[in-house]
Amino acid sequence: MSHFPRLLATCLLLLLSGPGTALAEGVEVDHRVEARVEGDHGHFTVYRTLRNPDPRYVEQSHWFQLPQGGTVHGFALQAQGQWTEGLLLAAPEAERRYEALRRKGTAAPRTLASLSGYGEGVELKLWNMPPRGSVTVRYDVRSRLMHARGRSSFTYPLPLSEQDPRPTLTVAPPSPGEELRIEPGESPRGLDILEASWKAEPLDGIDARAGLAPWGTGTLGFLQVRAGRLSEAPARARVVFVVDASRSVAARGLTRQLSIAADYLQLLPDAVVEVVLFRRSAERLFGRFIPASEWKAALAAVPAARLETGNGSHLDEGLRLAQQVLSEGSGPARILALTDGQLRRAFEPVPPAPSTSAPETAVHLLWISNRGNYVPPHEKLSGPLVRESCGWRLPPHEEKNLEPLVRPVRWEQVHVEDEQGTRLKELGALGEGDAFQTWLPSPETPLRQLVLRGLRWGCPSSIPVEIAPALSEDLARTAYAWNISRRYGDESPPSEAITLLAKTGNWVSPARSFLAVPPGAGPSSARTRALPDGVSGGVVGGIVGGTILCPVAGPRQRADSPKFGEELTRLLQPALSACPGQGTSLQVQVETTGNEVVEVEVRGAASQTQAACVREAAWALTLPPLFDDGFPGSYTVTLSP
Repeated sequence: MSHFPRLLATCLLLLLSGPGTALAEGVEVDHRVEARVEGDHGHFTVYRTLRNPDPRYVEQSHWFQLPQGGTVHGFALQAQGQWTEGLLLAAPEAERRYEALRRKGTAAPRTLASLSGYGEGVELKLWNMPPRGSVTVRYDVRSRLMHARGRSSFTYPLPLSEQDPRPTLTVAPPSPGEELRIEPGESPRGLDILEASWKAEPLDGIDARAGLAPWGTGTLGFLQVRAGRLSEAPARARVVFVVDASRSVAARGLTRQLSIAADYLQLLPDAVVEVVLFRRSAERLFGRFIPASEWKAALAAVPAARLETGNGSHLDEGLRLAQQVLSEGSGPARILALTDGQLRRAFEPVPPAPSTSAPETAVHLLWISNRGNYVPPHEKLSGPLVRESCGWRLPPHEEKNLEPLVRPVRWEQVHVEDEQGTRLKELGALGEGDAFQTWLPSPETPLRQLVLRGLRWGCPSSIPVEIAPALSEDLARTAYAWNISRRYGDESPPSEAITLLAKTGNWVSPARSFLAVPPGAGPSSARTRALPDGVSGGVVGGIVGGTILCPVAGPRQRADSPKFGEELTRLLQPALSACPGQGTSLQVQVETTGNEVVEVEVRGAASQTQAACVREAAWALTLPPLFDDGFPGSYTVTLSP
C-alpha cells in the first residue's frame, strides 16, 4: 500500500495544530467501537482512552479518521471520574470559549475538550490533561451503508500509526442470525480499514431514490441508486454461434471457441442452437437448429474436414448468414460472434434485419485472444456488429463468466438528468449488487423530476428517480465527507451547502464544533506547555508532487521489409503460367493477418477468367512461417510472363 495517504494525514495534523501552540505528545491506550445498523445507516459509538505520560498538565491534540462518509452527532468526555456531555456550537464560538478557558486563572485545573471537523476526520483538543493520567472520549458517528457485489457494508478506519492500538470492533447483526463478515480492506485513499458486510436485501431491478432540499434559488439533492437482479435468462431462446474458422485462430483456437459455446449453452439448457463458421465465406455447421441437450453428440458427428481452418476472416458474411438463420423462427434470440479480431480492413458492421432488430434479440462479441494481447482487434469491433442492434462485447479475460452474454447484468454510461434533459451527474457503470450515492447540487434551478439513464447492452434505457420524502427529511443528516459511489473518488457538496447541512443536521463540520466543559472548569494556574500567543510552530517534512509519464503502446504493425513481397511473388508466379491469358503482366494485392490471407484483389488481368483464376490461386496460398507473427500486412506484387 502506498505511504502517501499516511504522510498526507500526518502533515494535515501538523497543520491543524495551528500557529501559537505547541502540543504535547499523547498516547492512545484503548480504542473500542460499538456498531449497529439501523435502516440505511451504520451507527458507531467510539470510545478512545488517551494518556498523558508527562509529570505536568499538558495540552494534547489528536486526529481521528472517521468511517467513510461519517458525520459526528454526539460527543462526551470522561475525566477525573466524571462524564461531561459536549455542547454543539458554531465553530467560532466553540473556539472562543476554549481559548478563554486556556488563560491563566485561579480555578483548579479540570480537563476540557473540543472536537472540530475537517472533512474525513475530526481533531480532538484536550486542555489540562492530568499528569500521568488518562481520559476517555466518546463520540457518535453516523454513515450511510454501501452496497456492492450483492452485499451491504460499512467500513471503519484503522490507525495511521502502528503504535496506536487497533480498534476492538463489535457489531450488532442487522437482523437475528445474519451472517456477518468483518475483514481487513483498503479505502479509496489507500488507508487500511475494517469492513463489515452482510448479504444485501433481495432487490429486483434498480432502486433509484433522491432527497431534495431547498438551496438558494435551486436545490441540493442526494441521489441513492442500488441495483438488484436486472433481468432473467430467456426461455427457449434461439442461439446462433458465429465461429471464426480462419487460419489465424488455428485448430486450437477453433476448438476453444466450440468449448466456450458449450459453456454458454449450460446457461440456456432449453435453447436451440446453430453454428455458422466463417472463413472467406460462411456456412452452417448443422444445417438446422438442434436442442442444446444434443450439442455434444451433434458436434461429434461433424466430419473433421468441415472444421479445418482456412484463409479469410469475413465476419460480416457470418453475421449475414446468422441473420438468415434467425429468420426461420420467432422468440428471444442471441447471436454470439467469436473471433480473434484479425479481420480484413474492409470489415464493416452489417445492416440490421428484422430478426436482429427485435427487442428480445442481442448480438454479442467475444474476442478470442489467440496470440497474447500484442495484436489489437479490428477497430470496428468496438461498436455494434449489426448496426442498431443491442449487444455486449466481452474481452478475453472475462470469458469464464458468460452470463453477461445471456442476460443484461449491468448498465453502462449511467447518468442522471433533470426534467429538461440536463445531465446533472455522470455515474459510470452499474452492475448487479452495486450502488451509487452522490450529491446533485443545482443552486440556480429547482429540481422537481429526475431520470436515470444508461446503456443496457449498448442500447438506451432509463427509469424515473423517486423523490423520496423520507430521504428528503433525512438529507441534513446524510453523510457528506466522501463520495461513496462504488468506493472510488472523492466528492462533497459545496462548502456553503455543508454549512447549511451541518447547521440543520446537528453534526460536526468546519462550521460547527463540540465543546465539553466539566462543572467548575475555568482559567487555572496549571503549568502547561502552551506557548505564548504569537509564537508560530512549523511543519516538518514535505510532499513533492509531479506527473509520471508512461509510454502507451499503439497498434503494432508488421515491419516493412521487401522479403514479404518477394516471397508472395515467388508463391504466385506459377499461377500466371497456369491461368489462361498468357503474355500479360498483372498486379495482385494481398492483405494478410499473420499467416492468413484475408483479402485478394487482381488488377490488369487480360480477362475476367484470368483474374478469377489468379484470385483463387492467391486465396489457396499457404503462407510460410515468415508470415506467422500475427501482424497485419498489405502487399502489391507484379506478376510478369
